[in-house]
Amino acid sequence: MIAIIAILAMVALPSQNGAITQRRVVESLELIEPYKPLIVAYYYSHAGEFPADNEVAGLPDPDKIIGNYLEKVELRKGALHLYLGQKLPTQMHNKIVSVRPIFVQDSLASPVSWICGNNEVPPGMTAAGIDLTDLDVEFLPGRCR
Repeated sequence: MIAIIAILAMVALPSQNGAITQRRVVESLELIEPYKPLIVAYYYSHAGEFPADNEVAGLPDPDKIIGNYLEKVELRKGALHLYLGQKLPTQMHNKIVSVRPIFVQDSLASPVSWICGNNEVPPGMTAAGIDLTDLDVEFLPGRCR
């Protein structure tokens, strides 16, 4: 009986670690929320162009946007790339989760939305920047899969 409980506990442990890591990634994603409106405002005020980097967008330097599990955030051509680290296990340091604005090409009147990680771009929309996400899918929150 004890052996069965021990085996079940060992099987459940990896999924628990995945859920914990997902919550930590979500916490890191929440830290960039204040920057999204700045990127969208730049897009609208610059005739459909996204800012090239942190400086152009008026964001702090990449190594100044940090958190419990976040090492830095780089903006490249509108896409925010979150480099994980800090209090995460060493094997997850420098893993990236990308958050990209999506928009309707040639329609500045259309809204800008966002996708995360491996999430697909909806039909009729285009994503800015490149998806550099290399964090294992099991650690990505649902909205980033």
